[in-house]
Amino acid sequence: MLMNFLRFTPIFPVFTVLFCSLAAPVFADKTVTANDLPVDPAVVFGELPNGLQYAIMPNAEPPDRVSMRLLVKAGSLQETESQRGVAHFLEHMAFNGSEHYAPGSLIEYLQRLGMSFGADTNAHTSFDETVYKLELPEKTPELFHEGLQVLRDYAGGLLLREQEIDMERGVILSEKRDRDSVDYRTFIAYWEFLFPEALMPQRMPIGLDEVITNAPRAEFVSFYETWYRADNMAVVIVGEVNVEQAVKAITEMFGDLPKAETPLPVVDMGKLTTPELATSLHSEPEASTTEVSLMTLRQFHGEPDSREVRVRDMMTTAANRMLTRRLEKLAKQENASFTTGSAYFWDYLDFFELGGVDVTCQPDQWRDSVAIIEQELRRALEHGFSEAEVAEVKANILNDYEEAVKAAPTRKSRALSGGIVSSLSRENVFTSPQTDLSIAAEAMDQLTPESAQTSLEELWRGGGRFLFVSGNLELENAETELAKVYQTSAGKLVEAPEKERELKWPYTDFGPVGKIVKQSYVKDLDIWQVQFDNNVRLNFKKTDFEANSVGVLVRFGGGGLTMKPEQKGIAAFANLAFSAGGLEALSVDEMQRVLAGQSVGAVFSVGEDSFELVGGTTPKDFERQLQLMAAYITAPGYREEAARQARKAYEEMSIEVNHTAEGVWGNLVMKYLSGDNYHFGFPSQDDFESQNMDSLREWLKSPLAEDYLEINVVGEVDYDTALVAVAATFGALPDRKTEADKYEDARKGVVFPKATEQQLYTYESDIPRAMAAVYWPTTDFWDIKRTRRLNVLASVFRDRLRLEVREKLGEGYSPYARNSSSEIYPDYGYLFGLNFADPAKVESVVGIIRELGVGLGEGNITDDELVRTVLPLQKYVEEYVRQNNYWLSRVMSGSTIYPQQFDWARTLASDYSTVTLDEVNELAKQYLGVGPGLPIIIKPATNASPESAE
Repeated sequence: MLMNFLRFTPIFPVFTVLFCSLAAPVFADKTVTANDLPVDPAVVFGELPNGLQYAIMPNAEPPDRVSMRLLVKAGSLQETESQRGVAHFLEHMAFNGSEHYAPGSLIEYLQRLGMSFGADTNAHTSFDETVYKLELPEKTPELFHEGLQVLRDYAGGLLLREQEIDMERGVILSEKRDRDSVDYRTFIAYWEFLFPEALMPQRMPIGLDEVITNAPRAEFVSFYETWYRADNMAVVIVGEVNVEQAVKAITEMFGDLPKAETPLPVVDMGKLTTPELATSLHSEPEASTTEVSLMTLRQFHGEPDSREVRVRDMMTTAANRMLTRRLEKLAKQENASFTTGSAYFWDYLDFFELGGVDVTCQPDQWRDSVAIIEQELRRALEHGFSEAEVAEVKANILNDYEEAVKAAPTRKSRALSGGIVSSLSRENVFTSPQTDLSIAAEAMDQLTPESAQTSLEELWRGGGRFLFVSGNLELENAETELAKVYQTSAGKLVEAPEKERELKWPYTDFGPVGKIVKQSYVKDLDIWQVQFDNNVRLNFKKTDFEANSVGVLVRFGGGGLTMKPEQKGIAAFANLAFSAGGLEALSVDEMQRVLAGQSVGAVFSVGEDSFELVGGTTPKDFERQLQLMAAYITAPGYREEAARQARKAYEEMSIEVNHTAEGVWGNLVMKYLSGDNYHFGFPSQDDFESQNMDSLREWLKSPLAEDYLEINVVGEVDYDTALVAVAATFGALPDRKTEADKYEDARKGVVFPKATEQQLYTYESDIPRAMAAVYWPTTDFWDIKRTRRLNVLASVFRDRLRLEVREKLGEGYSPYARNSSSEIYPDYGYLFGLNFADPAKVESVVGIIRELGVGLGEGNITDDELVRTVLPLQKYVEEYVRQNNYWLSRVMSGSTIYPQQFDWARTLASDYSTVTLDEVNELAKQYLGVGPGLPIIIKPATNASPESAE
């Protein structure tokens, strides 16, 4: 449960108030005492006389950009009881008035410099850190100075005026409501169960309603002055910078921060409890599954970062990965009691170390699932691992680190600045990929079946057992019942696992090598287009954007357009079952074994107008990647185990569809907006359950065997190498169709509703969370100039929503607007504004969205609004075109069918730079000025009220 929750990513990442990294407490020593780990030589670390730390790393990707961070080593754990929520609130206040930026001006000012709110100007608060983030769109001295000035104001120049504090209260309450979910409530219960006598459960970063609503200015000032001090902060700069000049600029900007005269306050973290067996059930009727977690917990080992510690931890991680693989295999067996499982180990806050095993199941299977994790853990502890298991995990771990070394030259500055911040926060050494590889090699050299077993034993020794069950399950006398089931399982003998058969990769020969009948070179885009004698098409582009990376996308057939009304569940079934069905000669688990140590993979999906196989690989494994994808085309496995997994996954998904606003939106609202076309929405249970592997095989028979097929390759691989590999795989397939079918009849019948009356959708939930949206019909995608300007219009709408709904009224956290023009269905598209809201206020919010949209329809966008919208878009495009995925999925895939995609690529940057105010205002009049829009409200059917999460 905890590990899953830590992977949570918000829909609109403006301010993240939960965990974004695993960081150390502020009261840890500043100096890392281990001396056997070399610091990455590319980074220059230093400290000003006042104690402020800095780290500077020159980096060339993306070009002409600079990533800046201000780390404050204080979060919610540093709050007093009367400040619960102030650390995160203070992060918001950094955008609401400071010495050099008047209240309400900073976001707009940064937009005028080319930075978008959320993507380029961001922040997060966790338990023990607050991190402010800037992504500078240029490397000019002027902008560099401006970026440092913003960070300097965050560090010591916030105004914290009462008026702005009061205006922001509603925004934070809206954020808290947006975060409220089954997962969040479960996490709090989990945290309280594990740490009943520790501080963490009493310091959730989002805070208490009472504090958010009523905390006086004095509490903000007190926290700010106590923790925002030079010796508790660090500035990180990564990008195209001159180190000497950067050090000088940091010194000039931050050197006047006063040196602290007193030590930082010491935080009392409380204590851990380690009972022999503790059990707990947290019931959430709206949860999509039941999750069973068995954990062990102990005090942090207290050792500083060192090579020895990392080797030891890596061996423990390897043991957990082997246990996870066992659970993955068991989940696919007939009558398996669970759908997914994992084993893990981590430490946090220099306070605790935790090991765990989790499985996900349906509520009636919880007893068997408890037995599974208890017995599989004990099986590994008592009988260890096999040579084959060790060989597989060794190959995969070493491959990961070897490929990371090769990919290092094009690491992105944004990711590097985040990594350096994490190291500074944890008081760890920031090491190079080469050092990391050497540590991995040492650990894997020591890894044997015996040493892996010992590592697992050490993890689970002496820490007690915690059994936590959560989800859509209710029990009487739950704690007693859980303990009884666990103890019954613990009394049963476990045997060593059976030895698995040796495997070889069998898919190397696909027939006579294909011959090239046509090839052409598109010089200005540096793209090769090839046709083989079997009518397979290849689009190829070599890039240097992402070192050691190659993307492959195989596009074939008509995708969702081939689905008939009586097949409404087949696309969803295919997405869940096809790849998981493996190949004729190898199951998915067997493929993982035989392909260990190779960076290959293939994910099948049903697109709106094509089927796709997508994979990412390296130059070393490029040939094997193509063999894998060609094998999926010629010899799919259609195993029943995949159908079983798909049905379980559907059950889980359907609960979310029926019990969340997002689920109702993606299902019922999308159906309604399409004129109830069967291609849209989520399939009913009857429609899904009517599908099986036989119906899937029949549906895909022609697309796999003969439909028009195009393979797209982009990345760090030579053209000649690609030609040879494609000719031996896809070029060797039986003849394909010479042209792609158009499916004109299937594209008809998608029509935006004519109604303008408010549509109300309800769902069963105790969580008080509603959605307000207003839609206006637009048109399809194919006039690219018009579509781009509609995108600009939507961005202006989004910014007006931010200013009115969030900043002025405090009725939303992340209001959103978007233009959605269809590439599939003629004349179909819409532009909408959306905001999550309090159910009691959703009617007024939908009215505000409607009013703002109608106002835009008057054609009153200003020059300033256009600049603040278009300039960040232009800067985004500059980065976007340096991503392999852009060329793979937006330019090359489908280009032999739609050659105009090349023209779109040619004009992408220049077109946005020529957008005029008149063009956007005319579109606003044309599409938003002709009607009041279609308002849609989604809210709980019951009078939901907030559940106490404190």
